[in-house]
Amino acid sequence: EAGRRLFGFALWIFCETLGGIVMENITRMDQLGKTILRVALGALALLMVPLVASRLVPAWNWPAGAFVRVYVLFFGTGMAYALIARKMGAWTYKVGVGVALVAGFALGWSNMVQVADSGHPENLVYYSVLVVGLVGALLARLQPRGLARTLFAMAATLALIAVILPSGAPHDMARRMAIGHGVYVVLFTASGLLFRHTSLAESK
Repeated sequence: EAGRRLFGFALWIFCETLGGIVMENITRMDQLGKTILRVALGALALLMVPLVASRLVPAWNWPAGAFVRVYVLFFGTGMAYALIARKMGAWTYKVGVGVALVAGFALGWSNMVQVADSGHPENLVYYSVLVVGLVGALLARLQPRGLARTLFAMAATLALIAVILPSGAPHDMARRMAIGHGVYVVLFTASGLLFRHTSLAESK
């Protein structure tokens, strides 16, 4: 009985001390360090969703490497938003960044899952939309006018892919794919309009 009480007391002291050390180091971090920590913890929390689903859904049999890639996607998307959105205080710019990143993440995620499940390498052409976005953002130096053009170019690229890429899928699946393409095109266009609004507001 005395041993169990001593172990519980030692465990409580250990947890309290560890928590105090972590909190003390967090308060001493600079703003970038705090941002990285928050994004890393947020990405870890989001990773719990597919991790729990893999235990509950029989057909969900991801390898360990897939979870690592998903965590990198979560972390990279969160850090991109945290670093880009703080460049400007305009809410239209922040919302535009959020919409663009969410749409880009969803497109990359769905394409990765579809390629892994179906084994059709031609679906990799969808990554060209993300390449257009990355190159355009670098050339625009994250300025709203250039980002607006970049998002419009991403929407046009995706619409072109949806038209020229042969489907061969059943009618119901083809209809769902067309709806999905339309949703992504609308999201990229909406983000471009938000950036354009920010640019016009700056020029006044």
